[in-house]
Amino acid sequence: MLKPRWTAAAVIALSVLSTPAASQEPVHRDVVDRIRAESFESSRIMEYAGYLTDVIGPRLTGSPNIREAQRWVMSRMAEIGLSNIQLEPWGDQTVGWELQRVSVHMLEPDYQMVIAYPLALTPGTGGPVVTEAVIADIASPEDLDRFRGRLRGKIVLATPEMPTSPRFVQDAFRHNEESLGVFETEGRDLLIQRHARGQPDQSTFRPQGISELEVEQFFKAEGVVAVLKASIGGDGTVAVSGRAGSREDRTRAGVESALPTLALATEHYNRIYRILGRGLPVTMEVDVRIRMNESDMQGYNVIAEIPGGDLAHEVVAIGAHLDSWHSGTGATDNASGVSVMLEAMRILRAIDARPRRTIRILLWSHEEGGLRGSRGYVRNHFGNPEAGTTPAHDDFSVYFNMDNGTGQVRGVHLQGHQQVAPIFEAWMSPFDDLGVQTLSQFSNTGTDHLSFNEAGLPGFQFLQDRIDYRARTHHFNMDTYDQLLPRDLMINAAVVASFAYHAAMRDELMPRKPANE
Repeated sequence: MLKPRWTAAAVIALSVLSTPAASQEPVHRDVVDRIRAESFESSRIMEYAGYLTDVIGPRLTGSPNIREAQRWVMSRMAEIGLSNIQLEPWGDQTVGWELQRVSVHMLEPDYQMVIAYPLALTPGTGGPVVTEAVIADIASPEDLDRFRGRLRGKIVLATPEMPTSPRFVQDAFRHNEESLGVFETEGRDLLIQRHARGQPDQSTFRPQGISELEVEQFFKAEGVVAVLKASIGGDGTVAVSGRAGSREDRTRAGVESALPTLALATEHYNRIYRILGRGLPVTMEVDVRIRMNESDMQGYNVIAEIPGGDLAHEVVAIGAHLDSWHSGTGATDNASGVSVMLEAMRILRAIDARPRRTIRILLWSHEEGGLRGSRGYVRNHFGNPEAGTTPAHDDFSVYFNMDNGTGQVRGVHLQGHQQVAPIFEAWMSPFDDLGVQTLSQFSNTGTDHLSFNEAGLPGFQFLQDRIDYRARTHHFNMDTYDQLLPRDLMINAAVVASFAYHAAMRDELMPRKPANE
């Protein structure tokens, strides 16, 4: 694909391209020129991303940090000049779990500080615990009898060694003509198939015939004091999410019924495991401190708008999830997407865009817990075809989402919605020089646009370059500001602003898939 070096002077000249002959969809090239110039010459996107990641930090739903992040983005929305700024509850309760301190050490037979993070919604240890570590990697129900009566007061290594090796395959990738062509023709993500999450040959250990929750309950009944698990990743990266059962039980009682459970860096976990495998004793110290805050157990989304003109009752929406896991600072997942959406709205206000339809920005909570923030919003505002829809369902045009890291937009996943292909082809044409060219047949099911699809509404995720999203940042402790690529994010903000503007200016709402598709 074409990837010329960008210069500020070339932005406007390069954007004067012809609309594809296959499409009669209008393209407002004068507005796109202004969007591109504003995005590259006056960007605030890294300022937004930097504050969310470096200053506020991780943003677990229900935590003090997500509340601070919501207040902060609302202040930026007011500064931009958006209207109808709201902190809107979406219906389900959350729990205010906050990590205050984690400290893990091997004390004997040698001292080592251990890189480790507790899984979200596990309890603390009640202070430093110094005790013997033992292996209890339960793979099936038959293993329970092997460990029964042997674990009281112990720290348990609950998974086998994690394979690791020198990195003969690079971590970061941009799409090329081959991988983009496969998206267009077959709807497959070639890079996911070729490159494992974490390192090659790594996978998260799962017992067979017995659930992780049942294993945890067994450990608790046996008197285990803490559970350690090997993480995928390498070079000190640790993948961290929630404990078993936490999606279904996000309550104080659920936290208190669990065990302190931590993910360890592969190399550190494997060393401890190998020493125990030699029949030598290992003494460890684990200290996990958690704070529970139940002052406000409601989950919220942040909403704001640029009001429309003659079609103001109809809505075009853009969005990203504001929440993150707690080990890194949630940069590529998903301060990058949030910053792109804020910047897209800033650009439209800065160029004094006058959309016919209302353009709404939606910043979700609890995406990491199963898209609950966006599903709650869609349920409350639009209903669904099976249970019944609201009048707002008829007036909704389209939703565009960003949640696949820092890599630049290369196209759009069509979600099986072929009617929009010529429309998107036309809207991408002013960005052809930047390699935004692909109409992907892939149906992405991993993030918040799916909530709109489930309600029979058009919702789309942009196709982005992968960079090192799967290998080093997605849910890893090294998901930090340093991983963000400013130029890519500037391109993304320009594309999002342009797509939102064009959707808001059409004579008709975006077409919808037939009900039987």
